[in-house]
Amino acid sequence: MTNSSSDTQIVKKGDIEIRIHRKMCISAATCVVYAPNTFDLDTDNIAIVKKNEWDKLEKIIAAAQSCPVVAIEIYEKGKKLYPKV
Repeated sequence: MTNSSSDTQIVKKGDIEIRIHRKMCISAATCVVYAPNTFDLDTDNIAIVKKNEWDKLEKIIAAAQSCPVVAIEIYEKGKKLYPKV
């Protein structure tokens, strides 16, 4: 399931939900380095979630943690895993 607006991309797969706050993204691409099966940059060099098979949850969280502007949120079963509030 994908819900994309120009502001936030929300993708759910199983129990995992990833949200990318696209206006915050500065194209550092560290998320792509940490979880290349999950993240990519679009034609505007803004992070997106791929539709294929994702990386393991640990890699996805590491990718979110690597984002210098904290533009990525990770949820599992509706519970926010990153960033911690």
